[in-house]
Amino acid sequence: MRKKISSEKITWIDIMTPTENDLSFLKENFDFHPFILKSILPPIHHPRFENYKDYLFLVLHYPFFDEKTKETKSREIDIIVTKNTLITIRYNNIAPLQSFFTKLTLYEKERKEFTDEGVGEVLYRLLYELLRNSFPKLDHISEKIDSIEKEIFKEQKQKEVIEEISALKYDLINFKRIIQPQLPVFEKLKEESKNFFGEHFEPYFNELVNCFLTIKEVLETHHRTLNELEETNANLLSIKTNEIMKILTIFWVVISPLTLLATIYGMNTSYLPFTDIKYYDFWIIIGIMAVLSIIILVFLKKKKWI
Repeated sequence: MRKKISSEKITWIDIMTPTENDLSFLKENFDFHPFILKSILPPIHHPRFENYKDYLFLVLHYPFFDEKTKETKSREIDIIVTKNTLITIRYNNIAPLQSFFTKLTLYEKERKEFTDEGVGEVLYRLLYELLRNSFPKLDHISEKIDSIEKEIFKEQKQKEVIEEISALKYDLINFKRIIQPQLPVFEKLKEESKNFFGEHFEPYFNELVNCFLTIKEVLETHHRTLNELEETNANLLSIKTNEIMKILTIFWVVISPLTLLATIYGMNTSYLPFTDIKYYDFWIIIGIMAVLSIIILVFLKKKKWI
């Protein structure tokens, strides 16, 4: 599906799910290198920037959060920029791009305002919308991290938190894997913007690089925080496990001599101490066990093991 916006200074052509017909349209109406057209179909999975003097070719990837699978996936955007034409090619719906395109289509005031400086301004605003859309996702991750941090220090919550941390780390790793390789594209675009669009646009694309670096740094911070929370959670679980083992060990230390004594008195021998005392032999043996238990507990307490 192909849509177009035209103003006095620029034309924006947006192609959704490109076909061979779309490639034929580009070949007939623009003097693009055949390599560019071959790069559009099928999608490629790595970012790219090429300067062909008369036009720029960019391949970017947008981090899309899939509500069904609860993971972040990559959606490709191919962008070809000439001196007065912007061509965007995508294979899926990308909300910020669609929203920006619709805004320029429906509202003449915004269309004039956002295109009055030419194609460089439209490209800058489009890329800024794509980058800015990452911040709500980062805020959502931050909220999840805060929630996990609170749960870690609650009783009986450490085991449940392991699964939450793993899921969030997986999502964060996918986010980083999509975002981080695109830094060279934005840096090259900043370098080439001065010659291609004019000196006026250099601060615009410098701002894009700064915005991208902010996203990258926030991702790194979230990743480090999750690693530290995972380590803290593991330490708390280890402490709790050690406490359980300590209690079980103390129980075994106390009970094993009593078990031994009970085993001895269960032996089928001709003589056992105290067994010839009528009526009181049972209570004497129980008393011995009680005294033995008290001695063991006093010893453990004196050693500060309990």
